[in-house]
Amino acid sequence: MNLPRVSALFSTFNRAPLLRRALEGLLHQTLHRDEFEVIVVDDGSSDDTGSVVREFEPLLQVKYMFQENMGLAAGKNTALHLAQAPLVVFMDDDDIPAPNLLEEHLAAHLKYPEEFYAVLGHTNLDEGISNDFLMHYITQIGCFLFCYPRIQHEEILDYTYFWGGRSSCKKDFLINNGIFDPIFKFGCEDIELGYRLSRCGLKVVYNRNALSTMIRKISLLEFCKRAEKQGFSNLIFSQMHPTKEVEAWCMTQNIVTDWETLGKHHAILMKSALDLDEIARIRKNNGLELDETTTHLLHQSYLNSINAHRIKGSYEAKMSSVCNEIQ
Repeated sequence: MNLPRVSALFSTFNRAPLLRRALEGLLHQTLHRDEFEVIVVDDGSSDDTGSVVREFEPLLQVKYMFQENMGLAAGKNTALHLAQAPLVVFMDDDDIPAPNLLEEHLAAHLKYPEEFYAVLGHTNLDEGISNDFLMHYITQIGCFLFCYPRIQHEEILDYTYFWGGRSSCKKDFLINNGIFDPIFKFGCEDIELGYRLSRCGLKVVYNRNALSTMIRKISLLEFCKRAEKQGFSNLIFSQMHPTKEVEAWCMTQNIVTDWETLGKHHAILMKSALDLDEIARIRKNNGLELDETTTHLLHQSYLNSINAHRIKGSYEAKMSSVCNEIQ
């Protein structure tokens, strides 16, 4: 059998039902199944992830690898080293790929064949979650999760758009110039790698037509916890690369004084956001619209609570042994 042209890479942890739907999406690709392979690295799951993947072995060229839980970066590195194709597409286990996803990534790389070009695809929200107040805010207003409203189709972007789970690149470019740093358990593993690759000329092309759909709804508590983990990784990133550019992206300039000021109000900010979020949902469930003032207050409360958790995470990283080892 000829080697595949594209490798679709997953690093997954305890999301078997979501992963099944993602793999089902790969059954319907316009790219012929002989032209792509699927690599699933199970990063220490305790659910039936392995059984789910084995269901697809008769249907797809799929490789499954279990490893002890080491975090997202380590999982992606394992998948990368297992890949046989010259082009690797990093996938998220909570996204369903559109039928054209892999073909569109491949087409973009054929249009931009230089090794330093990566491709960013587009991720929509599933109809069932797109109207959720928080999901709409973090993707369309605050742009904490995605920031597609700020970019244009075929725009050439910098390393800060090398987003994990929806980007592709030439495998050899990574192998020869740098892979993911396993110090990152969650967050920043993609942007930190992109920063290092930018020194080798990395450019990111946005292909609006390489589509996937996110199917996992995130609650405010879950997203704040995510922001806390992101803040922790941000501080590590800024310590590893102590430049003004990285510090500005990580927003870690005054992290100690910020948390000393904010910490005493942290619980109040969170309660306010949760209360407003609940009020908004009650009104929606009763068929009532949110007025402009309430919407503004809701968005401001989201912003305050998310930023507070990010700052908390960065402060905790600053005080941690991980940060001391980097220094």
